[in-house]
Formats: sequence, structure tokens, C-alpha cells
Amino acid sequence: MKNLSPPLFFNSKERIVFALFLCSILICSLGFKYHQFHTLKSQKTPLIYANVLSQYTKTKNAKSYFVLKLQTKFGIFYTTSREDLKDLRYKNIHLRVIFSQVSFLDFLKGFYAPSFNLILLEGEDFRKPVRDFISKQHTNPLMREYYLSLFLSDPLPLAWRELSQSYGISHLFAISGYHIGILSFVGFMVLGLLYKPLQKYYFPYRNYYFDIGILVLILLILYYLFLTQSPSYLRALAMSCVGFFLTFRGLDLLKLESFFWSIALLLAFFPNLIFSLGFYFSCMGVLYIFLFFKYFKLPKGFWQKFLYIALLNASTFFLMGIIIYYFFPPFSPLSLFSLLLTPLFTLYYPCMLLAHFLGFGGILDSLLLKWLSLNPPPLL
Repeated sequence: MKNLSPPLFFNSKERIVFALFLCSILICSLGFKYHQFHTLKSQKTPLIYANVLSQYTKTKNAKSYFVLKLQTKFGIFYTTSREDLKDLRYKNIHLRVIFSQVSFLDFLKGFYAPSFNLILLEGEDFRKPVRDFISKQHTNPLMREYYLSLFLSDPLPLAWRELSQSYGISHLFAISGYHIGILSFVGFMVLGLLYKPLQKYYFPYRNYYFDIGILVLILLILYYLFLTQSPSYLRALAMSCVGFFLTFRGLDLLKLESFFWSIALLLAFFPNLIFSLGFYFSCMGVLYIFLFFKYFKLPKGFWQKFLYIALLNASTFFLMGIIIYYFFPPFSPLSLFSLLLTPLFTLYYPCMLLAHFLGFGGILDSLLLKWLSLNPPPLL
């Protein structure tokens, strides 16, 4: 059947106009970032207010020091301290930063800068009640940090990070497009149950899918504001908004031109993505999924759909593996378990979210700790 959706652009003139529009957006984005950079650069040692995202120790020349990952109003940067610091994670601080060696390119990519005169401020991270609610459901620190990473995008503990790399499931622990897909599906299911009776009696003229889609997008945006920092989630959220717009404008979402213009739009608004390898991995993953949808149509039968999803997961895994293992050569045979663990995560993630909401978040802790205690074979 012929595709009757209108084209994204009708001629080259419209493409040129849109490209110029994106260039103007890019200039404004870079101009704003440069204004922030120039403001800091104009001071010898600017005073910066930040929230501590992570804190860990490193050793060099037999001397240990702390590395701090800080969230600020201009982005994320790293600094170090040789002081005997207590645990500052999720605390608010201010400090003096030696900014003289930071270039504008470093500022865009994310930078390291020496600092001094670090002072702890009053007040806690606004997510502390939620963080405490999740933590109280787990007696083991590794499980507390595991679920805080899974739901709040906190740093993943080293033990879990090594296990995820061995099993090829690192993408499951970084809140991103995969999680947005799961949350969107759950949102459509739950909101649909509430919305359909209201629509039937009060506004039957409304478009059900459009209204639920808008509500789901609003919830996803609120979730991002709650996370405060998650570059992978922001990329996926922006792509979701673009996809929603294209779909309800009647445009063919699976056209490659739409996909490439969406990438250009993201780069215009977020120029720092140009330096993000994760962004290009995400784009390639979405591209492979689009190509699968484009050339393999969704069947009707239940088991045919099950096989379709399994093939989609397998094709994405093997195609992305070619790229990922080119940049990160170590390989573990256990990564083949990703073919099973990734679809299982689709059920596990919303179920554990519900379990934590009901106060039973620790129900699988003993099983997961046994899995963690297994010694995976070394990477090849």
C-alpha cells in the first residue's frame, strides 16, 4: 500500500530555510554558552555553587585524593581535593575554581579545574526524601546504590558496573531511550484506563492517542526535571518530543530524512552533544531500529509479534556490537546473555518501580546479590 503521508519538505528551498533556522539556533546556543564561559573567565577564581553528584578517591604517587563530579547551572565539571572530606554526595557546596586553563572547547565538552576553599552549604538535595524512601527498603549498601542508579540516575557502584560490562547490559543502567520506551508504554496503559471513561462521557471528540501522548510527554519531562542530570535521558526525551511532533503532523517518522533532521535539531539546541560519543551510539541504535521497522513490517499474530520483537532485539544487539567493540575492544562471552536480559528488563523495570512505590523494593535483593557474587570470566 502506498504511503500517503506528506513529505517533511516539498522542495530544496524549504530545506535550505530550515537549515538556516537551525544554524541560527546553533549560533544562539553557542552564544549563550560563550556568555557563561566569558562570565567565569573574566574572574580569576570564580565562586561556583554546585551539587555533588559523585565523590570517589584516586591514588597518585602514593598519595590519595578525592575526585568530585559537580552539577552547576552551566553544566557538569570535575575537580579534586586533598582535604579529608566527609561524604558530600548530593550535598550543596560552593568553592573557588581556578579557571585560567579552561578553554571554550573544554567548557563545551565538560572539563576539569583545580579548586580551593570548598564550603558545605545548608540544605539537602530536594530528592533526599525519595532517596531515603528507596534506601530504607534495602539493607545492603550495594542494593541501595543499585536502585538509586536505576531510578534516580545516581552513579552505579563499581561492582555493578563491572557486572553490567561483562553481560553487555550497561545500557540498562543508564536511564535513556530504552527506559523512556518502557515508561511511555506503562504511561499509556495506566493513563488510558483513567482517560477512556472520561473521554466517552465528556469529550468523545478528542483524539485519544494525542491527549495521552501529551500527558505521557509531560510526565517524562517532569521526570527529567526531577533527575536534574542525565544526558542520555535528555537526548532520548528530546528525540521523543521530535518524534511525537512528526507523528501527529502526519509525517512519516521512519523516513531517514526525518531522522537526520532530528539529529541536526538536537545538535543545534545542545551543541555539547557534538563531543558526546554516547550521543552517536544512541543515534546509531535508533537508526538500526528505524531501519528494522522500515523494512520488516509488524505482523498480526501474537507469536509472530513475539518473534518480531526478539529479532529486533537481536539485530540491534549484533549491529551495535560491531560499533561498540570497535571503540571498546574488551569482549566477554557473557554479553550474549544481553539477548535474554534486555527483553526481561522490560518486565523487571516497571515491576520493581511499582514494588518500591508499595514499599517492597527489597524483594529480589538476595537473588541479585547472588548474581553479583558470581565471578564472570575475564574480558577478551
